[in-house]
Amino acid sequence: MVAGYDRPLHELFLQVFCYRKNLPTGEDEIIYDSLHEPALDWTVIGTLTGKLDALGIEVPANLIEAVYLDQRFTAGNIVVWHHANHSPAEI
Repeated sequence: MVAGYDRPLHELFLQVFCYRKNLPTGEDEIIYDSLHEPALDWTVIGTLTGKLDALGIEVPANLIEAVYLDQRFTAGNIVVWHHANHSPAEI
């Protein structure tokens, strides 16, 4: 799963992938992409959290906070792994 704030578009995004070993290309299968639902208001963090809930995906609270703060302070261009059992790690 990838979520974040897109500075040029001024909106949040969400992509959910599933690795499918049996795909001919060996690539991940896209399960959800927020670009396919442009009618939703992706400027609101509640849209992101609501979609995660609807998909049954639990994420660490610090991920939601980090995405919100990126949006609030127009940050970006960082990659952070958020783990359920320990602190996030910036790459």
